[in-house]
Amino acid sequence: MLTKLLRQDRPVLIFLGPLLVLLLFPGAGSSGVPWAEPVHGYASWSPAGMPLYIPVARLLAIHPLIGILVSMLLITMVGHRMDRTGNDSEVFERRNHLSSMLLPLLLALLPHGLVPGPALVGALPMLFAVSKPWSTMNRAEAPHKLFDAGLLLGLAALFYLPYAFLVVVLWATLAVTRPFQWREYVLPAVGGAAILFIGWGVAKLAFPEIWDPVASFHFGENAELHEPHWMYRVVLFGILAILAVAVLFTFQSVYSRSIIRVQNIRASFLAFAFAMGLLALFAWWLDHRIPPALLAVPASMFLAFPLLHAKRTAWSDAALWSLFLLAVWARYGP
Repeated sequence: MLTKLLRQDRPVLIFLGPLLVLLLFPGAGSSGVPWAEPVHGYASWSPAGMPLYIPVARLLAIHPLIGILVSMLLITMVGHRMDRTGNDSEVFERRNHLSSMLLPLLLALLPHGLVPGPALVGALPMLFAVSKPWSTMNRAEAPHKLFDAGLLLGLAALFYLPYAFLVVVLWATLAVTRPFQWREYVLPAVGGAAILFIGWGVAKLAFPEIWDPVASFHFGENAELHEPHWMYRVVLFGILAILAVAVLFTFQSVYSRSIIRVQNIRASFLAFAFAMGLLALFAWWLDHRIPPALLAVPASMFLAFPLLHAKRTAWSDAALWSLFLLAVWARYGP
C-alpha cells in the first residue's frame, strides 16, 4: 500500500519526509543534541572552515529545536531535488517519489545522519549541479548550462570542500552524451574555481581566525557515538545485502532495455554514485567517519529501482517497513 502510494506522481508525498525527521532525529548512534553548547560563536560539534557553512552552524547553536526545523526543511528540499533529478532526466523509468521517502530512512540508519552537517547542506546545490548536463542541451544552451553547473558545484564546495571533486561527473556526462569539444570541459571547472576563489578570498579577509578548509572534513570532538547492539548490526547488514542484490539485478535490467540516450544518462548516474563513493572513502581515510549524505543520497536513488519495479508491491512494502523499523531501533533501541 505504501509503495503503491509513493509510485504515484503526487508531489505532496515529499512532505512525508519531515514527519520521519521529526520522529527519528538526530539519527542512529545518537543520544541528546550534539550542538548543545556553543563555542566561539558556533556549535562545538560542528566543523568550521567553509565560509557558507559557518552561518548554518551558528544558527544551529542558538537553540536545539532549530536543528530539527532546519533538518526537516533541508531534507524535504534535497528529497524533492532527488525526485526531480531522477524523474525529469529519466534516470527512473517512470515518475515516482520513492527516493524522497528513502532519504530520511537511510540517513536515520547512520550516526547523526539527520543532523544538517556540511555534506548534507551542500547536497542541495550539488544535486542541481550534477543534474544540469543530464537535461537535453542543444548547441546554443550547452555553454551556459555547463558554466551554471560549475558555479553550483563551487557553491556546494563552499559548504563541503570535497564536492569540488564532482566536476569529474560533469566531464563523464559530457563524454557519454556529446561529441568532444574542449571548451565544454573547461567551462564547469572555470565556474567552480571562480566561486571557490571568491568565497575563499572573502572568508580569508573577513574571518581569518576561523578560516580552516580542512576542518570541514571532520565531525568535531563532541560528536560522540555509542556502539549499536550486535543483533542490530546483523539484521541491518542482512537487509542491506538483500536490497543491494535487488538493486544490482533491477538496475542492470532497466539499463539493458533503455534506449541509447537514456543509457548514457544512467551511465552518468553510475559515475555520480562512484564519485560519491570515492568521497566517502576519502572521508573515512581522513577521519574514520563518513558524512552520511555521501552514502544516503546515491543509495536512495538506487533503492528506488527495485521498489519501483517489484512485481508484487508487498515485497516493496516489506522493504520500506523493514528500513523504518531499523531506523526506529537505531534511534531508540539499546
